[in-house]
Amino acid sequence: MIDERDERLAELLDEAVRDLQPTPASERVLHRGSWRRGIRLAATFGTVAVFVAGSVLAATIVRSNPVSHPGSSTVPFSAPEAPWVFDYPTGWNVATRISASPDLIANSLVTTVANGSIPLHDDYGPNSSHNATTLFGSSGAVVLVERFWSHASPFGAGDWGPGPFSADAQNPGWTFRERARCEGTLCFHVLEWLGPEITNSDRMAAAKVADSVQLGAIGRWTETDGERTTLHDENNLFTVTYPADWFPSEEPINTWVSSPFEILALATYSLRPGGEAVTDFQLPSNAIADLGPNDILIWINESGDAKGFPPRPQRFEPSTPCEDWTKLCPEPDGRAFGIPGIRGWWLGFGDAERGFYAFVGMGEQAFSDPARAQLAWDVLDSLQFLPR
Repeated sequence: MIDERDERLAELLDEAVRDLQPTPASERVLHRGSWRRGIRLAATFGTVAVFVAGSVLAATIVRSNPVSHPGSSTVPFSAPEAPWVFDYPTGWNVATRISASPDLIANSLVTTVANGSIPLHDDYGPNSSHNATTLFGSSGAVVLVERFWSHASPFGAGDWGPGPFSADAQNPGWTFRERARCEGTLCFHVLEWLGPEITNSDRMAAAKVADSVQLGAIGRWTETDGERTTLHDENNLFTVTYPADWFPSEEPINTWVSSPFEILALATYSLRPGGEAVTDFQLPSNAIADLGPNDILIWINESGDAKGFPPRPQRFEPSTPCEDWTKLCPEPDGRAFGIPGIRGWWLGFGDAERGFYAFVGMGEQAFSDPARAQLAWDVLDSLQFLPR
C-alpha cells in the first residue's frame, strides 16, 4: 500500500533542497506556513531525513477556553503549553498545536487565532496548503504564532518586520505578512493570514493580535521531542540540551553558597539538595552520595564577568584550568579530587562576557563506556548563553 502522505513529504523535501538559499540566521528559515517549512532548516544544515511508510507525526492540539472580562472586547491568552501571551477579540477561537518527534526535521509549536472555527488535523499556513478558503472561509482572519526548533540550534538574529503583505501562491486572493520576535532565549514568528473578503474590522483586529504577542512571565520552560529536551532559563539567560530521561533540579542543590551562584544542576538521577561540602569548591554531598556507577552529574555556577576565566573551548572534553587559569588543559583521568568511585572534573570558562564554573562527575561504569561518558561533554557543548 502506498502512503500518499509519505509521497508528499518526499516531494516537499525535494522542493526544499532545490529552493535552498544561504541564510545567516536559522530562526528566519522557519517562518512560513506550517511545520513543513522546517525542512528548509534541515536543508540549510545539510541534513537529510528519510520518511518511511507508516511514520506518525506526534501532535497534540489544545484548545483554549476563553475567559473574558465584563465589558471587555478582548480576551487575554496564556497557556502552560505555550510560552507566549497576547490579547485576541472576544468571539474568536484559539488552538495550540504541538508537533515533536525525534523523526521530524524540525519540531514545532503553533498557536492559531481565527475569527472562525479552527480545524483539528489539517496542515495549513501561507504558501503551504491550497485549502484555506475551505478551512477558514473567504472572509477568514488568521494569526499564527509559530515556534520551530532544532535542538541546540543558534539563537535567532533579533526582531524584524512586520514585512509587507504578500500574495499567497496557494490561495488566490489570500495575503499574509510576518514578523520575528526575540525575547530572552526565545525567537518566534507571527503571521497575519487574511482572506480576500475579510472585513476592515477583522483586518485591524488581526493586526492588533499580532502586535500584542510577547514572551510570557516565565522563568524556565522546556522543548522536547521525547529523545532530547532543551531547557530554557529566562532568568539566567541560557539554554541546554540533554537526553530526555535526565533530571534537571528545580532548586539549587547547594543550599549554603550564594557567590558564585548555581544556575544548573542536571543528572541522570533525581537530585537531592543539601548535605555538606565534599570538595573545596563546595560540591554538595547529597548529590554525590546518590551518584551511582552508571550516573552522570553536571553542576554549573556563575561568577560575575568573564575576567580571569579561560575562554570557552570549541568543544568540551575532560580538562582542568592550567597556566594560572589562562587556558584549559587535558585531564583524562578525573581523579584529582579523590572522591571514591567517581571521576570528576572542575573547570572554568568565559562565555557571553560571563564567567562560569562547571563540575562534571560520573561513576566508574559510565566513565568506562566512551559513548555514555561523551554524553556529559555533549551536554556542556549544547550550553548557549546570552549576555546579562
